[in-house]
Amino acid sequence: MTRAMQLLLTIGTLGALGVAGCEDPADFESCPLSQSIVEACQADDTNSVLTCVVGDHPMCEESICASWEGSEPFCSRACQTVADCPADSTCEQHLGTQLCVPASATSPVGS
Repeated sequence: MTRAMQLLLTIGTLGALGVAGCEDPADFESCPLSQSIVEACQADDTNSVLTCVVGDHPMCEESICASWEGSEPFCSRACQTVADCPADSTCEQHLGTQLCVPASATSPVGS
């Protein structure tokens, strides 16, 4: 094998390892909710904020996109207990679905 071929093989291998190492997305990445979902989740005339959970979102690795009590939408994952969730988050339940919610989304507004 020539030196140039060895160099290309080494670069290709390192490139593949670099891509494989970047596959895990950041926890609670932002995800968009469609206008129809946002409208369905809006409260009536009470001005209350509601929780929306989309269980089949194409931009989220584990398919769950949620807006918890009016928070910005974020990608999440199913959980049984808080131990199933990343640090600084909780396992919350909404309409029979348990999902990881970042602490920032469960904090009262203004705190």
